[in-house]
Amino acid sequence: MKQITLLALLCFCLLSKAQDNSISEQIKIERDSTLNSLQSKLHKNQIKLDSLTQQLSSLSRKHYGRKIELQEKIQKELDKRIKFLEESPKIKIKSNGQLAFTELIKIQKDIQPARLYLTSNGFYSKLAKFDNLQNYSEFTSWKKEFEIWYKKRQGSNATFDFINNSINLISDTTNDIPLFGSISQTVTSGITLIFSNLKSRDKKLINKTPKVLTLLNSIGQFESEKSILDNEWKKIDNELNELHTEYKKLIDNQITFYEIDKVKYNDFLTATLDSDIDNFKVYSKEAILKKLKTLENSNNQNWMGNVETYMYQVQSIRIRFGQLTARMLSNIEMYESLFTKYNDNNKFSVEFITKANDLKNDLSEVKKNFILTFKPSKYIEDSAVMYIKR
Repeated sequence: MKQITLLALLCFCLLSKAQDNSISEQIKIERDSTLNSLQSKLHKNQIKLDSLTQQLSSLSRKHYGRKIELQEKIQKELDKRIKFLEESPKIKIKSNGQLAFTELIKIQKDIQPARLYLTSNGFYSKLAKFDNLQNYSEFTSWKKEFEIWYKKRQGSNATFDFINNSINLISDTTNDIPLFGSISQTVTSGITLIFSNLKSRDKKLINKTPKVLTLLNSIGQFESEKSILDNEWKKIDNELNELHTEYKKLIDNQITFYEIDKVKYNDFLTATLDSDIDNFKVYSKEAILKKLKTLENSNNQNWMGNVETYMYQVQSIRIRFGQLTARMLSNIEMYESLFTKYNDNNKFSVEFITKANDLKNDLSEVKKNFILTFKPSKYIEDSAVMYIKR
């Protein structure tokens, strides 16, 4: 194709992984510390209950007053235990709520369709020009000889005129016409017809025509198979757009629910310094905890359910995004297979094979960067276990 496909809308943005992980890890460390402290209190509470129960069971009926006193102490410890047990799921929900928002904003740069992150050797720029016949000396050299030959016959043969128009059509870089299908077959058949009509005086054109036919067949077959991969990129891009729409709605809902400063969030979106990005995550973590404590103290009966809903919506988006990146990686690997397939000098144009090998080398760099950035399998696995159960 003459233009970069919709693949060029997918973003390979590199993330500040260390900063992202530090906030998530901080939340987990604080959560685990609080839960360990609570578990220690429960353990001490159980020891005390066991001791009081044992003392009570060892008393005889005549120690009625002492029994009443022990029963009251046992009741107080039981009340404490109930509070401790009620506190555990609240701690987990608060931490999971903070984690959900932190993990949501971590993928905000990945999930939005954007300009392609080009590798240093420009794979996608080269791929966009791959079927441009003007970039092949085998074609441009042949076309010069053909134009000399055709100029002498212009207007005298309707078939030759039609073939000439078709050749000009596919060689015009301003036309986004794929070099496969009916137009490609028409040009190839036309050149073959012309070839059969050449005379011995057309020696240069005779010598160059087989090479240009091989070139057209090579590009045509390649572009036909590549169109299948391009179609998959379009499907991925559409799903990425849908996911981005869901993401924006979810982030807006959470910002409203947790009363996070929208101005600070907008500043975070355009921030370039790691310290500014990290500061917003710390602010969000504290704002969410403050809001949840307010809801808890106001005896809001639904606050934990609301947080859990957001948790699983975030988890769903992350997993689906991970699945999309896995499909992207699979498509990149299919490009590798495609380039490998077109590597036989006996079947394909030598110049075409050289350019295909050049692209294959660039693609290996794209694949390496993609895996380093997204790690699709790990992304899905981490998303599946990102929360602690109540």
